[in-house]
Amino acid sequence: MFYMILFLVAIFAIIVYKKFWKQDEIKKIESDADKELNEMDFEKLFFARTKAGEKSQLLMSIASQQDCLMLRSLLFSEGIPSYVEGEHMNNIYGGISGTMTTVVAIKLYILCDDYDKAVEIINNAQIADLSGITIHPKAEA
Repeated sequence: MFYMILFLVAIFAIIVYKKFWKQDEIKKIESDADKELNEMDFEKLFFARTKAGEKSQLLMSIASQQDCLMLRSLLFSEGIPSYVEGEHMNNIYGGISGTMTTVVAIKLYILCDDYDKAVEIINNAQIADLSGITIHPKAEA
């Protein structure tokens, strides 16, 4: 009888230990994830900096949602905050956005101070078809 109780106590201890150990692992993963910035943080950073008085400008008009995502992630990886307007227009208008870039173009905005670096990143990107991308000139200061 004594061994049976000892055995049950040991099993209970193992179960409790694993439960708390897994919670510690989850907390560690969540805290590591909190340290990394994501794209939403960069969008919030964009708005915080514009609210603080920094000027923003339209960097480019893009016909394809895929090109927009790729270019925005390139800017994101270089620490350039951005904002996208109309990124879901392809879902609304179907495939016409490739031919009607002036009507339903996706607009990518950046801060004026980041313009030169952003254009350099875009020019160095290996994009096969640039026909659906219009880079706008630098805004006057």
